[in-house]
Amino acid sequence: MSQTENETGVADRPLLYALEDRPPLGRGLISALAHLLAIVASIIAAPLLIANALQLPPADVFYVVNASLVVSGIATFIQVYRFGWVGSGLLAVQGTSFTFIGPMAFAASYLALGDDHETLMGILLGTAAVGAAFTAVLSFFLAHLQRVITPAVTGTTIFLLGLTLVATAYSNLQLTVTQAEAAGRHVGWVWAQAAVVIAAIAWLATRANPWVRLASICVGLLVGFVFAALTGWVESPETPATALFVLEPGRYELGFDAVVLLLFLPIFLVSVTESIGDITATSMLSKQPIQGPQYLKRLRGGILADGLNTMLAAACGSFPNTTFSQNNAVIQITGVASRFVGLLLAALLVLLGVVPWVSTWFVMLPGGVLNGATGFLFALIAFAGWRIIRLQAGAQGLRVLLTASAVALLLTQLPTALGLVGVSLPRYAEILLAFPVATGAVAAMLIDSGLRLARPGEVIT
Repeated sequence: MSQTENETGVADRPLLYALEDRPPLGRGLISALAHLLAIVASIIAAPLLIANALQLPPADVFYVVNASLVVSGIATFIQVYRFGWVGSGLLAVQGTSFTFIGPMAFAASYLALGDDHETLMGILLGTAAVGAAFTAVLSFFLAHLQRVITPAVTGTTIFLLGLTLVATAYSNLQLTVTQAEAAGRHVGWVWAQAAVVIAAIAWLATRANPWVRLASICVGLLVGFVFAALTGWVESPETPATALFVLEPGRYELGFDAVVLLLFLPIFLVSVTESIGDITATSMLSKQPIQGPQYLKRLRGGILADGLNTMLAAACGSFPNTTFSQNNAVIQITGVASRFVGLLLAALLVLLGVVPWVSTWFVMLPGGVLNGATGFLFALIAFAGWRIIRLQAGAQGLRVLLTASAVALLLTQLPTALGLVGVSLPRYAEILLAFPVATGAVAAMLIDSGLRLARPGEVIT
């Protein structure tokens, strides 16, 4: 037996604090703060971007950002503590998913409710809750799911999602330029803000020091903010209406739309497969089995918590939750996999959420800084999809990626082509076809299944 691997495939390098250990409060808080530094920018940026894409009024933007932090803390507590079947029982962190930015924006354009933001939010969140229930049910059929959502399908979907999000970030950046022109300001500063924040994050993310890499997003945003402030592009923040933020369950009356659900389902499927990978990595780093009944119990509990936490988020006026992967790097660096640290982290997330000034700083970020940073991160999402194809799916995955992407691109042009010959499609069909992630995911499933069936000698496990 090697020094680095035991019979379960778990590394033998000893942990400073194992899963069930309870470190002293001071050390526990330091470890929790390390996790917080690695994830807080992502947890806040995701709901802020979705809120901006939906063009919510300022009061609603402040609400959903703070609510996302509080719900993230509650959801992390559920995931870490494990209530019966619900939760992985690992130091796993929950937060708002970036993958729903594009689908939410497309769904809003389909619903076309104008300034009726409460109805819009109700339909989007209610439909997300239905999709989350679907995720919860899938947690009991993970073996069957993995036969359909293969690395080729996952990689293709993530790749298309990343490209779609990059296009969204670029459109938002162009909108910021247009607004600057209308205000009589030099638009070169907008592009300069984007360039500075991208350069800062990219430089920090490629340093040898792992702590610097973990802090790259937070520090990069801070560098961009300081640059924008020095050039006169940061406005004075509005004073929060209250000293403390209070979560309002039922703030938006939940609704449902079947077409919106069709937009969301492929994203939920991909989110499940990503969570499977994240929980597996956390289990391995925590010196827990990555096969057998205990592992399957943790995996099912984690995916079930993903679904139920998204339903909780919808009820509280926040966007879909997912398991984050950044904390795995913190576990690897610190050697701390204690659930107690996870519970402290959950408390810190709730504490940040109830202090309105935390979200105020993010809302103050100029469009050049915010969209530059997120555009770079979205490009990394596309690159992650490409890596999954290259490393896990091989030549067949590349064929699936190229074919499914071509099909998705052609389908986006289908309504225009049919219009040239006098044929019009229903509005819901146009929206579905215009969203390449949904059509590309379905195409990838069909193409990948067809390629595997074309080789009858292959045994699918």
